[in-house]
Amino acid sequence: MRISLLIALLVGAARMFAQTKDAGLWMDVGFSQEMGDRFELTVSPEIRLDENLTRWSRLFADASLEYKYNKNISFSAAYRGGVGNDGIHVDGRHRVQYGLALKEKKGDWTLQYQSRVQFALNAAWSDADVDFNTTWRNRVTVKYGGLKKTDLATAYEIFNSVSAYQELAMTNWRWTAQVARKINKKQSVALGYLIQRDLTESPQHLDFVFLLSYKVEL
Repeated sequence: MRISLLIALLVGAARMFAQTKDAGLWMDVGFSQEMGDRFELTVSPEIRLDENLTRWSRLFADASLEYKYNKNISFSAAYRGGVGNDGIHVDGRHRVQYGLALKEKKGDWTLQYQSRVQFALNAAWSDADVDFNTTWRNRVTVKYGGLKKTDLATAYEIFNSVSAYQELAMTNWRWTAQVARKINKKQSVALGYLIQRDLTESPQHLDFVFLLSYKVEL
């Protein structure tokens, strides 16, 4: 019994230390334009730093179109294109994404569920690059809007494989916390923090990322 307990403790300790950690910074600027009563077009260039903020790792832009079916249901389609840098090679990264979002608001609180299917468009990507791989993403977000000009939000997202070899196996998870502040009716800025883990690598990769975002409604 004691030997079994000792083995379990050693295995748990090995798993705890068998991971790599990295600090990063993701910065984006978003420009959105309403097109009629139901459609909204958004373009968002973004740069990401990794290796403890000493190297740029991703440089890309998103273009997305959202259709608001009603105040609780919306659909979206998005394209992301750019380049990735692994410290040795710089190569192109491309993906498309289709999503469904459900939202419920009660007073100052908003609960949102978003499900997205994502497809990689080129073979020059890393298996660890979950933002460009073919995957199924599901995210739950809770937002509090009871403060003047300020919104607080937290979200948890899981990523599942859609390949024939790992059908629906969970490959990554991501947690974020964010504070958004309105500058005026058309502009806002947000600060956040993100933790994500890649479950497919050995040792598992753990990222701690600062988020900085600036939004403009045209």
